[in-house]
Amino acid sequence: MPVQASVGEITLVIGQSDVEREAEQTAQAQKGKHIREGDIIKTSASGHVHIRFVDGALVSVRPNSVFTVHEFKYNPADPAASVVRLSLSKGEVRSISGAAAQAAKDKFRLNTPLVAIGVKGTDFVTQTGQETTRVTVNQGAIVMAPFDQGCRADALGVCATSRARELTAEMVGMALVYRNGAVDPGFQLVPGQKDAGKLQPQDAQLKDGADRASSASKEHVRPEDLVTASRLVWGRWSRAPLQGDNLTIGFREALAGTEVTVGDGYYFLFRTPGSPNLLPSLNNQVDFKLGASTAQYRQPSNDIVAANVNSGTFSIDFAQRSYATQLQVSADGIAAQNIQFTGKIDTNTGIFLGSGANGQSLGGALTLNGRQAGYFFRAPVGNGSLSGATLWGR
Repeated sequence: MPVQASVGEITLVIGQSDVEREAEQTAQAQKGKHIREGDIIKTSASGHVHIRFVDGALVSVRPNSVFTVHEFKYNPADPAASVVRLSLSKGEVRSISGAAAQAAKDKFRLNTPLVAIGVKGTDFVTQTGQETTRVTVNQGAIVMAPFDQGCRADALGVCATSRARELTAEMVGMALVYRNGAVDPGFQLVPGQKDAGKLQPQDAQLKDGADRASSASKEHVRPEDLVTASRLVWGRWSRAPLQGDNLTIGFREALAGTEVTVGDGYYFLFRTPGSPNLLPSLNNQVDFKLGASTAQYRQPSNDIVAANVNSGTFSIDFAQRSYATQLQVSADGIAAQNIQFTGKIDTNTGIFLGSGANGQSLGGALTLNGRQAGYFFRAPVGNGSLSGATLWGR
C-alpha cells in the first residue's frame, strides 16, 4: 500500500497530544511530524498543536480538542482545483486560510457536530461541543449554517440556505452561535475583560449618588436612578433599510461610542458601554412601555413589505430573572398575529433570548441600569415570516 503524501507538518507542540492514523498505532504529536489525510489530532487538557499545511494554511488545535483532516488536496499549479474538508468534533481551533481556501472557497468546509462553516478568505476561531458551536472572526468572513436537507455534512463550500448566517471581521465584538435545537444561528456579544470589572465600581458609584441625593428619603432612592444614563440604539448591517424600517441607523454609525449586544444579521442592538451593572441587585417587578418599533413581512414570494406593531407589553421580574412579552403585528395580506415570548434574563450581561411556537425567535438586551430594553423578533406566518425590532422604556 503506497504511503500517502504529506499535507502538512506539525510546527509546535505544547503538552500531551496524539495523532491517530488509520492502520497505524496512535503516535504522540511531535514537532516535525507530517500530517496526512485522515489524521485525527487529539489534544489533552494542556495540549496545543500547531500545523502548517502545504498551501500555507495555519491551524492551532487548542486543549481538549478533536480535529480531523478528512481531505486536503492542493496543487500549486492549479490552486482553484483544491479541496479541503476538515472537522472539529469537540474543543477549539483557530484556522488561517491558505492558498487552497483563498482560491477554492467553494471547496472548503469545516464541519462541527451541529453546523457547516464555509469561508471567504479568513482567520477565524471555532469552539464546539455536542450542544453549541461558536465562531469569532479576526479577518475576512465565514458563513455558518445548521445541517438540514439543504446543508449536508458531506458537501463542500458555503451552505446557501435561508438558515445560513454570515459573520465578518467588521462586525466588531460579535460571535456567531448556534445551539442544538435552535431555528437559526444567532449573533452575540463576545465577553471581554472589561466586562469582568463592571461590578467593582458599583459601590463607589452608588455612594457618590447617595451623597448627592442626601436630602431625599432613603426609602425612595433607587440604585438605578443614581447611575449615569445609558442608551440603546438599533443599527442595521444592510446599507439600505428594509421596507418600513425607520428605526435603525447604519452599523458603523451605531457603533460610535457603543458596543453590540445581540443581532440577527440585519438588526443589531447597540448599548452605551462602561456603566456599572446594577441588574444583579434589582429585585422588583417592572412593566415597560413600547417606545419605538419597526416590522416587516416577508411574503411567500420573498418580497418584503412594511408591517405594523399595533400594540405590545413587556414586563420583567428581576427577582426571578424572567421576562414576558407580547406583540400584535399586522401586514397586508395576513391576519393580525399575536407573538408571545417568555424566558430568562442573564443579569451578568443584560441579554435575554427566547424561542416560541412554530420557530418563533427573539433576542434582546437591557441597559445595565434596568431602565431600557430592546429586542428583535422573528415569527413564521404560513410560507412567509414577520420580523422586526422594538425599544422599551419605563
